[in-house]
Amino acid sequence: MSTKPKICVGTDNFADLLLSSNIFVDKSMFIQEFLEESGSKAVLIVRPRRWGKSLNMDMLRCFLTIEVDEQGGLLPQEESLNHKLFAGGEVVIGPKTGKVKQLAPLKIAQQHPDLVSEYQGQYPVISLGLKDVKGSSYERIEAGLKRQIAKLYKKHRYLKQYIHPQSNLLDEDQKEQLSRYFKSTFSQEDLADSLRFLSELLYKHFGKPVYILIDEYDAPINHAYLAFKDSP
Repeated sequence: MSTKPKICVGTDNFADLLLSSNIFVDKSMFIQEFLEESGSKAVLIVRPRRWGKSLNMDMLRCFLTIEVDEQGGLLPQEESLNHKLFAGGEVVIGPKTGKVKQLAPLKIAQQHPDLVSEYQGQYPVISLGLKDVKGSSYERIEAGLKRQIAKLYKKHRYLKQYIHPQSNLLDEDQKEQLSRYFKSTFSQEDLADSLRFLSELLYKHFGKPVYILIDEYDAPINHAYLAFKDSP
């Protein structure tokens, strides 16, 4: 008896899509175009709704990002899920049952193995999504932005080690500022400085340039416009 293919819909998480679906359209060559042909330090990707921008951006995040343990140490390649997503390999998808899925190499690994060895898992990445930042007033939008920034810092919780009095990476003012981000007590001025501060700290920790990916950058403005447009 034939079984229907399992198709994962409604997700912008690249790993979930690849591991949960039996049908997958390989768009990994987008990464080659982005890395080799963009020719710019800042890239704006604009397409109509439902063209997969968020999903492709998460694919790019998975490709570039350094995977670390709780202390910020590099994970060995054999333990890296992201590496297997592109280069192929066996992934445990049912920890309790021992169920595994064998992934085939994606096009980027087949056609450009040099890019995989040079870029895959080699860079710190800041990935910020703003689709849930909504509000009809500046105060509500600011509060939403602060929540997203607090979540962003918690994804890099291993950086807390630099708040310790014995750490010399940051001066005392910077340690206090970093502490405010982790405690979600940061000011409006800290909010404006949050991405710069985090990118500089990641650069100091890893010694490598940082990629900053911002998804739905216009969502707060669009939501505010629609709220005011429809108000009496």
